[in-house]
Amino acid sequence: MKKERPVPTLSQPGTYKEVFREGERVLLTVQARWPRLEGEGPGLRRINRYYEALAQRWKKRWSGPLLGAAKAAAGPETPPWEANLDFTVTLFHEDCLSLYWDITEDVGARRPRRIRQGDVWRLPEGVPIPLRDLLPPARSWRKAVVEDIRRQIEERTAAGESIFRESWPTLSARAFSPDRFYLTEGGPVVFYPVETIAPALEGFPTFPLKKQEN
Repeated sequence: MKKERPVPTLSQPGTYKEVFREGERVLLTVQARWPRLEGEGPGLRRINRYYEALAQRWKKRWSGPLLGAAKAAAGPETPPWEANLDFTVTLFHEDCLSLYWDITEDVGARRPRRIRQGDVWRLPEGVPIPLRDLLPPARSWRKAVVEDIRRQIEERTAAGESIFRESWPTLSARAFSPDRFYLTEGGPVVFYPVETIAPALEGFPTFPLKKQEN
């Protein structure tokens, strides 16, 4: 009789919060939330180690260089700085985990610094799934993706749904990265960093793609 494979589950996320002060003044408040999986096998442990290391890497930055900068910028009218790590699960089942995580650093500038990264994992092996494996077969798959993105931009612009930079036909190819994507039930979704192909008010421009049919 074949032994059933244990199904991984998402457990309570890891969390971290700290408030850095200079006397009574709050200089910097930081908090992080990262995913954790429960289940058997080295693949799941590998994923957990990855996110633990991710959280520690940002904690080291916040308690080091960013805190130092906050101390240097502190003044009577300076509001406290804030930094945050959080994640959103976009797809999860026994064979796949997909999510994106966001970093936000508000240092009193006009707009907070925002970073996003998408991750797609094959379970239970715990190895990343590249974008190419999720798309219909094509010799020039990258070119096909960019053409799809340009078509969507044209449609959104014509409908008045979104605003893009005038040079978006060039930027959409130049700023495209196959590493910036996540997976949903509908298929892969690629995204661009803030202020690359569109003004900041558009956030992270996202574009759903057709998925590989089994």
